[in-house]
Amino acid sequence: MAGEVIRSFIAIELPGVLVKQLKDFQAGLRSPRMHAAKWVDPGSMHLTLKFLGNVDMKNLAAVEDETGIAVRSSQRFHLLTGQTGFFPDPGRPRVFWLGLEGDIEALVALHKAIDDSLSKLGYASENRPFTAHLTLARLREESGVNDRMDFARSVQGQAFKPPCNIEVNSIALMRSQLTPRGAVYTRLAEFALHDN
Repeated sequence: MAGEVIRSFIAIELPGVLVKQLKDFQAGLRSPRMHAAKWVDPGSMHLTLKFLGNVDMKNLAAVEDETGIAVRSSQRFHLLTGQTGFFPDPGRPRVFWLGLEGDIEALVALHKAIDDSLSKLGYASENRPFTAHLTLARLREESGVNDRMDFARSVQGQAFKPPCNIEVNSIALMRSQLTPRGAVYTRLAEFALHDN
């Protein structure tokens, strides 16, 4: 269909073992008292490298080409789950996240290569520093300050263990379809990273 657009982004998909660990971790933190939190389904989590927004279908091949160019010199690397935290900070919690550690230099370099490559197609470059994290929960805007602070106090310092290793062997161009039950993600293309 002429002019059809799809909502899309480029991301690192998570291994199944980590998805299960994330589900277990969230289950251990959930409480009927925690009305402020809207938990993110681990089955739909990913590490976003570049959000593209609405992409015209006729431009999809160019996006794939530029992404392929961006990863051409990128080698496989490892990440590791780290500490939990809040954006913007524990005193004003809006997002509860799990940080990632490991070969962050390689991750940042991959993010920059993708950002630079896709800027040639008119996608705006990121002006915020890239922070490697997985969003565990978003705090509802309509929740009172006290409810959000109660949530932050109850989960702060909870360790995600054992740490999970993430082997980053490829990245994916993903499609996001918004439905009444939440977003549905479909992989459109995969780009392999090279052996060391």
